[in-house]
Amino acid sequence: MEDKNQEQARINIDKMAWIGIYNAHVEHQHIHMDGHGTAGEPAAEDADAEKVQDDCTRQEHADEALVAQLMPIFYNNEENVRQFLTEIQGMEQEAITDLVNRWVKEKRISDYGNSRKGVLWGILHRAGLYTRSKTNWNGRVE
Repeated sequence: MEDKNQEQARINIDKMAWIGIYNAHVEHQHIHMDGHGTAGEPAAEDADAEKVQDDCTRQEHADEALVAQLMPIFYNNEENVRQFLTEIQGMEQEAITDLVNRWVKEKRISDYGNSRKGVLWGILHRAGLYTRSKTNWNGRVE
C-alpha cells in the first residue's frame, strides 16, 4: 500500500512539475510583430506623428511670439526673457511676482511706464503663465 501511495505522490509531483514548466512557458511567451502592425495602422501612426510635429511647430511659434512680446519689457534681452520663462514654469503665482520684483530691482525687467504692472501681467495672463487677476498682480508687484 505504501509503495502505491509513494508512486501516486511521484506521479502527482511529475504532473505538477509539468504544469509548472508549461505555465513558465506561457508566462514567457513573446509575440513578435513587424513595425507596421495590421493594415491601416501605419497611416494612423503617420497621422499621429504628423499631428505631434504640427503641435510642436505651433508651440514653437507661440513661444517665439511670447518671447517677442516680452522683449521690450526685458530691455530687449532675449536671454533674460527665455531664462524668465524657464524659471516661472510650474512656479507658484506668488513666487512669479516675487521674481518680477527681484528682476525689476536688478534692472532685468523695465520699470518704464509701469510696464511691469499692466503690460507684463497681460502677456503672462494671456499665455496662461499667471492666472490670477490683474488686481492681485498689482497688489504684489512693487
